[in-house]
Amino acid sequence: MTPPTVLRFAEWTLGPDPDRDPPVLHTVCKECSLPSPETTDRAESDLWALEHRGRTGHLRYRECVSVDLYVRPKGEETR
Repeated sequence: MTPPTVLRFAEWTLGPDPDRDPPVLHTVCKECSLPSPETTDRAESDLWALEHRGRTGHLRYRECVSVDLYVRPKGEETR
């Protein structure tokens, strides 16, 4: 026989993972959907957009950033 399960209410928070890698980003042209290579260097992504603009004349871009997150009980200290 298994013991009964006890559930209790707990508040949780979402924030940066303390063991995270640097954020990864890339830029996507909103006019032709071509993406830049993924990088951790913002300047590389910006340069790609400027070069793409020079080649195509496209003016609108979207920056996409990926950051590792961690869920923990509210009040738990970060490591």
